Amino acid sequence: MTRLLESPRLAIGAWTAAPDACRLLQGALTRPVEPKVMDLLMLLASRPGEVFLREDLLATLWPGLVVGEDTLARSVFKLRRALGDDPRRPTYVETIAKRGYRLIAPVSDARSPVADNGPRLGRIGALLAAGLLLLLAPGTWVGLAPPQAPSAEAVIARAKDHYFQYTREANEAALALYERVLATDSDNAQALAGAASARVQRAVRWPNPPGRPAYPNTTLAEALKDGRTRTAAARELLARARAEAERATALAPASPWAHQALGLVLAAEGDLEPARQAYQAAIDLDPKAWGALINLGDLMDIGARPDLALSLYDRAYVAMDAAYPTEAQRIRAWQPRLGVLIADRRQAAGELAQAERWYRRVLDLAPYEPGAVGGLASLYAASGRDREARALCEALSRQVAATPQCARVLERT
Repeated sequence: MTRLLESPRLAIGAWTAAPDACRLLQGALTRPVEPKVMDLLMLLASRPGEVFLREDLLATLWPGLVVGEDTLARSVFKLRRALGDDPRRPTYVETIAKRGYRLIAPVSDARSPVADNGPRLGRIGALLAAGLLLLLAPGTWVGLAPPQAPSAEAVIARAKDHYFQYTREANEAALALYERVLATDSDNAQALAGAASARVQRAVRWPNPPGRPAYPNTTLAEALKDGRTRTAAARELLARARAEAERATALAPASPWAHQALGLVLAAEGDLEPARQAYQAAIDLDPKAWGALINLGDLMDIGARPDLALSLYDRAYVAMDAAYPTEAQRIRAWQPRLGVLIADRRQAAGELAQAERWYRRVLDLAPYEPGAVGGLASLYAASGRDREARALCEALSRQVAATPQCARVLERT
């Protein structure tokens, strides 16, 4: 949609809308409004009282972009919040069930400044007039302009930090932030790839409705096995994610993140060979793309190639080490778990010296990582080093908590 920045100021109910500044004005009160939310308001105000169908609003506000009604609903929510409107007793934006929305407040031209069109300042105004500044919070003063909106790059960086926490709440936060960028820049390849990845995680890890018990198994292999990615809802979600990921790779063919997102979608859809090729494309572009290395290793495990998987996991761990100074928020929780996985695989293969080195490598970075403590203690106990095994588990129990693995070690030693 062409931005409505050239539109004149409009008086909408008790507010004056300034689309050129993305502001709502009421007397001395100024409220910033996101550009897409202001576009929505100006579109509704172009024909007050008329019902705008949801599909028409989506097509007009997000042309050429596949977005769901949840995106529109969030924009309406933000608009109502800015206007101070109550959806149960609306005076501005009315929901027309199963159809769309309409603006029910009076609209008129407000190009000329309106004098005293809001409540008087009262005691606060008197204090300000007397030259007294009212402190709202440390370092924040009445009269300062609202903070500048973060750049798209900053929003995407924060979204990635959320995404890599792999919790339902963080994943939804990441998706909301990616969609915020796409609302104003539908061709942002990084946001498209991020949104696609978050949708895949929703389908694989949290297919159950909010508030229901979480799935106990959240790996891709388990999702493919139990069919959760083949339900009608999952297929619809993944189709949208695939369109976003394919668009991201078309817009940014040199972006490892875009190819990794496409690989994730294809893998969730069960297209494992195309997924492998997409992951490999990401790794070819950036040999230290630790996320793509882990995902490709996961595919090798699904394809019964544990030797290749282990090699990829080793490379991913080293790449995480290199990236940690700039990606600590994304790596901190997952690198120790990857190290434990590698150590466990080495121990199961009878490579005890390598397994010990990997457990110690993890504990050098995370001294009380339960899996590493338990694994190393089990290794020690199996080789007759009971005193060392007991010391490890007793320290974990004192400093953090006892674990079933250490409980078994303590029983045996």
